[in-house]
Formats: sequence, structure tokens, C-alpha cells
Amino acid sequence: MHADEITRARIYRNAGPSHLHRGFSLVELLAVVLILAVLAAVAVPLYMNTRKTSAARACKANIAAISAAESAYALRNGCYNTVANLVGQPEGLSSSLKCPLDNSATYKVATTQGGSTDISATTTVTVYINCPNAASHSAVLTSYATTDWQVSMSAVTTDSLP
Repeated sequence: MHADEITRARIYRNAGPSHLHRGFSLVELLAVVLILAVLAAVAVPLYMNTRKTSAARACKANIAAISAAESAYALRNGCYNTVANLVGQPEGLSSSLKCPLDNSATYKVATTQGGSTDISATTTVTVYINCPNAASHSAVLTSYATTDWQVSMSAVTTDSLP
């Protein structure tokens, strides 16, 4: 073979489709997987913490709504009522509120701080609106205490009624 034939053979061999790279090498794929794993390791805990923080803040808003409904109900009827009985009342709630952290725990209106037993209907003593997940909320928002997820409602007396 002459030199020009060898050169033509090399050009022909290198120009064919068998020389083109198809796909990715194993090292390139491992690099992409590693980058995605690092991003997931950073993003997932941040997402979970943000979700719990927003649930804790929404819980405080729910407690404020229940407190307003209880106050309006007490002004009209002269007593407090359970959260379940406030649903559908003119001054009550449009639907039953649940703690957004697990969306299954219902708020309690109890006669003790942190109490987990609902009051009986038509209670006139001092009551507390408690979130059942208060300990979880205060663990997420460390600047708040467990008692920040409860509201005290003073006793209904004839002096407080219009």
C-alpha cells in the first residue's frame, strides 16, 4: 500500500458511523447520579422542615379561627361549645378544622391547659383550645413553647354578655 492509500483508508475508517460515540460512558453516568444524590440529600430535609414549619403556622391560624368562633358563639348563647358542634353554626366554622401537620388530629376545647378531653356542650368555665400536635410544632419552631399552640378563653359570665 502506498502512503496515500493508507491515509485514505484511515479517513474512511474514522469517518464511518462505527466511530461515532453513542450514549454515555459509565463514569459520566456515575457523575450525574452523584450530583443528583447530593442535591436530593440537601433538598429533601429542607422541604420536610419547610412543610412542618408551614403546618405549625397554619395550626396557629386554625386556633385563632376556632377562638373567634368560640367567642362569637359564647356571645350569642352564653356558653362555649365543642369544635365539632361549632361547624354549621351561624357564628361558627364552615367545616371541621384539623391540625395540618397530620391532617387527622382534631382540636380540643378542654377545661385544662393541654387537655385532650373535649368539654361537654354548654360550658361556661374557662376553657383552652389545644392542638394535639403542640409538642411537634414547638420542636420545629424552637422559639415557641408548647403552650403557644393553645388559647385560653375566659369564663363566660353575665358581665361578659351583651
